[in-house]
Amino acid sequence: MTVELIILSAIVLGALVLFTTGVVSVDITAIIVMVSLMVTGILTPEEGISGFSSTATTTVLALLILSEGLKNTGAVEMLGDKMITLTGKYEWFTLVVVMIIPAFASAFINTTAVVAVFIPVMFRIARSTGIKVSVLLIPLSFSAMIGGASTMIGTSTNLLINSISQSYGLNKFRIFDLTLMGGILFLSLMLYMLLIGRHWLKKGGKKEKATDDSYATANYLTEIVIPEGSSLINKSLNGGPLAPSADLNILRVIRGSEGEGSFSPVQVGKLKANDILVIKTNIKELIKLNNDPNVRIMTNIMPARKSDAGVTMETDLFEALVIPNSNLIDRKVKDVDFLRFYGAYPLAVRKGGVIGDQKLMDHKIHLGDILLMDGDSEPKTFYSRNDWITIQRIARDEIEKHLYRKDKLTLSVAILIGVILLAVTNTLPILISAWAGVALMLLTRCISIKRAYQNVDWRVIFLLAGIIPLGAAMNKTGADQLIAHGFVELTSGTSSVFVVSGLFLLTTLLTGVISNQATAVLLVPIAIKIATELGMPPEPLIIAILFGANTSFLTPVGYQTNAMVYGPGNYKFTDFVKVGGVICFIFWLLATFLIPRLYM
Repeated sequence: MTVELIILSAIVLGALVLFTTGVVSVDITAIIVMVSLMVTGILTPEEGISGFSSTATTTVLALLILSEGLKNTGAVEMLGDKMITLTGKYEWFTLVVVMIIPAFASAFINTTAVVAVFIPVMFRIARSTGIKVSVLLIPLSFSAMIGGASTMIGTSTNLLINSISQSYGLNKFRIFDLTLMGGILFLSLMLYMLLIGRHWLKKGGKKEKATDDSYATANYLTEIVIPEGSSLINKSLNGGPLAPSADLNILRVIRGSEGEGSFSPVQVGKLKANDILVIKTNIKELIKLNNDPNVRIMTNIMPARKSDAGVTMETDLFEALVIPNSNLIDRKVKDVDFLRFYGAYPLAVRKGGVIGDQKLMDHKIHLGDILLMDGDSEPKTFYSRNDWITIQRIARDEIEKHLYRKDKLTLSVAILIGVILLAVTNTLPILISAWAGVALMLLTRCISIKRAYQNVDWRVIFLLAGIIPLGAAMNKTGADQLIAHGFVELTSGTSSVFVVSGLFLLTTLLTGVISNQATAVLLVPIAIKIATELGMPPEPLIIAILFGANTSFLTPVGYQTNAMVYGPGNYKFTDFVKVGGVICFIFWLLATFLIPRLYM
């Protein structure tokens, strides 16, 4: 064994210890590996930083931005809303819906982003159906993982494996080469969860009432007007952007300017200019309405704020509690010159008791009312010091980060479809079509460049850039050849099916303790050398590693989405070992039987 091989072995061993113990994060570990390879002279500086220019890294970055664009326009939220409408009183049917929609979304959108959006949806479903949230969250994570594994653009691991394969002179995998195998695994996962898994999750997860923060639950009364030129004119309430929902309750519609009177949402038909809608909603929806140019909150006498683009008004959003002896008590909102005396104006009002359906402007202020104010939260005037106390300043910018550009929803979906079609038809490589899609999303303002910088998970990019050179080091030092030769001698006389089976099992076990990308970088070069020595095509071995790396259900740390649902679901570590262990065993049997037949 050469000195370089000894040094490389030490670096790999050190990386495995750091990945397993979690002393430092996986992205920092990857950077340490990259620096170590350059400092020890195993790789030149150019080779050491090659991960940053790798097609895998740059393609993943483009796809992450595309995913954020879809999330920013509400495409993923729309799927979540659709999921809620489809779920019913039958637990088995709810579970089917909970698994199918995230699996489909994860095939084209970053898996982590999909799960992040759907976790709150699971709590809403749990509250409305009475199903324990622990029955929903693990199936959500597992189905999203296998959905991502079903297309070549579904996960960063898939793209990384494809890139490594091409660097060894193999043909690249097409986007849907994995879909048949992924579909079979998904169906087996769904059957397992329906017949066995959900019953174990009922016992394993603790029952906990889900609670949302006050931004999502506090009910405020406000009224909005449909201004001249609004795109909502002649639109129906049902199915439109102002459709009544769990977050937006329309109490009545007033057509006072035309003397037509007051209507319930069912009676109103199509909206007209100057219609006034009396609504009950939460802070998040109020901020969304205040940013929407197609409506105007009646009390808002300031220019509309712009959230993503344009000029943003430097005002505070805060809750003001009306205190005893306040000059506001028993006065109607419309009779108070808020901006003159308080330097702020009310967007909505919340009472301790039941909110009626009166107009906000006609609301008589009482002791204990909470006004949602927009303006100067500092008590600079006599009235603002003596008529209320500020009980909470709202982090408006934080909330606005999660508001959606729903006017761009169709466009963002069309851009993604275009990216996929260009890649599937071989018109353009996925790298070029993905970045073309990013350019279109930025130009059409589906997402701003600022939000792209803020919301992209840069840890994934640095993890890939840092760990990719390890594969080059294994090839340069001959470590991959040495390990492959040892594996071939160990399995001499066995069939290729046994080799596929062994690699799938090894990958699954390794991914349970270290990052799936690191597992792929370590094993793919070895698999290619094994195939060469055995005289068999390398594709089945690579596919075995790909699915093994994407379907590690054994531990909550084996995959990022497992870690995301671990706390909210109140799971124990053993829940993953038990529920995930059985499905890993089923997948291992299916992979052993199917991969040689589908890809040999």
